[in-house]
Amino acid sequence: MQRGLLCGVATMAAALAMFTGGAAASGPAPPGKELIDLDCEALGPVTVSVSRGDSNGVGQIVGEKGHGIPVAFTTTVTDVTTDTVLASSSSAVGGGHAHRNQATTSCSGVLFAGPASVLFGGGPLPPGVAATDTIEVSIVVDVILKP
Repeated sequence: MQRGLLCGVATMAAALAMFTGGAAASGPAPPGKELIDLDCEALGPVTVSVSRGDSNGVGQIVGEKGHGIPVAFTTTVTDVTTDTVLASSSSAVGGGHAHRNQATTSCSGVLFAGPASVLFGGGPLPPGVAATDTIEVSIVVDVILKP
């Protein structure tokens, strides 16, 4: 049951990020792109432009020269109202064996923060979650930074 919930929520979170433009960033995203605000070690806060629906694609840093190649992701869905982790999912490019000789930087951000009723789109809510609970979908991604 929990594995099914995890897959469903992770899929929903990814879809939500694709269709809502991810975290709030300055200005609209170019066609076919979404803007995501991240806080990266060694860089600080950055806005990254990524292709919609391409979870393993390169992220172009907006307003600066450089880009990041993602190698590992962790997505967490938390009911902030009850301080309960509803789902967590991790993946790594090449099963964790890709790019293993290159230095990575950890970046994190919030893809969604809002009512459970919005995230779950009127569908059934997980046990213990009220429609008015605040849900946060966060991501931690390890990237190879390139100038």
